[in-house]
Amino acid sequence: MTDAVALFSLIVAFAAYRHAVVSSRDNTKQIQEISNTHLRLYSNIAISKASQKYVSLLSNINKEFEEIVGKLAYTALDASTKIGSVFDEFDTKRQAHPYLRHAFHTGITVVREAYDKELTYQTGLNLVSRLRTLKFIKGNVASYEPEKPDRSIFSFLKKQNKPNGPEDAINASSVFWDSLKTIYDRIPEEKEPELFRLTLPYIEEYSRLHSEFRQRLEELEKQLEDAIKENALEMFDIRDIPGLGAKFYRVKGDIGRVRGLYFPDLHGLCEMPVHDGISYSLYAASVLFIISQHFMWGKI
Repeated sequence: MTDAVALFSLIVAFAAYRHAVVSSRDNTKQIQEISNTHLRLYSNIAISKASQKYVSLLSNINKEFEEIVGKLAYTALDASTKIGSVFDEFDTKRQAHPYLRHAFHTGITVVREAYDKELTYQTGLNLVSRLRTLKFIKGNVASYEPEKPDRSIFSFLKKQNKPNGPEDAINASSVFWDSLKTIYDRIPEEKEPELFRLTLPYIEEYSRLHSEFRQRLEELEKQLEDAIKENALEMFDIRDIPGLGAKFYRVKGDIGRVRGLYFPDLHGLCEMPVHDGISYSLYAASVLFIISQHFMWGKI
């Protein structure tokens, strides 16, 4: 009997010891989890406090930038619309459809949409340098012949190659070429210098406004660049902060893009005739329309 009681007591003691060990492990794990949670909490609080200066800086810069780009966008849209109306004045078939202002708008819309994705990361200078090729499009339009529609009911099954970039997308757009063909067919070639002479004041109005803001845009961009350099010396990266990092870099990129979207190559053209008036107007209006759509960059 005594041996049985002793054995039972041993079993109870062992069970109690095991329970104590397991409980100790659970408690240690819980304490560690609580500790980690507190560390993360304090770390997030510290990062939040440290990043507040970047939030405030971005908010102030973005507010001023939006005011600037709003003025530029309004002037750019007004200019591109008025340029299209000038085309109507030189139309030899004014009662025909589409009106040339509509054909013109269709053409620059194709250009703007083709570059949509690149408007989220490419520089303004790069975009303008490529858009300048539109100034020399006259020969391409002259040799363009509208394709005859495929009458096969299975034509929709033909595989279409995806354009490699904006230029390929524009080149493959029959809507773009048909619109330009309509414009060139209905505006006499000898009228092109006069047409551009009438569109140039609208381009210059935007250029003057852009010139007024260009220095300030550079300063705003530099403030963000300096902040990025300062952040490189800190224990956290603003790019890892939800809602701040991506916005910070996007605003900086947009400021740089807007700063580069103007026409240094058109300076002084008021003093000489421009025989490719249609294509020069197309180039300028494409840039203007892109600026006017700033709020939609990357969303098409």
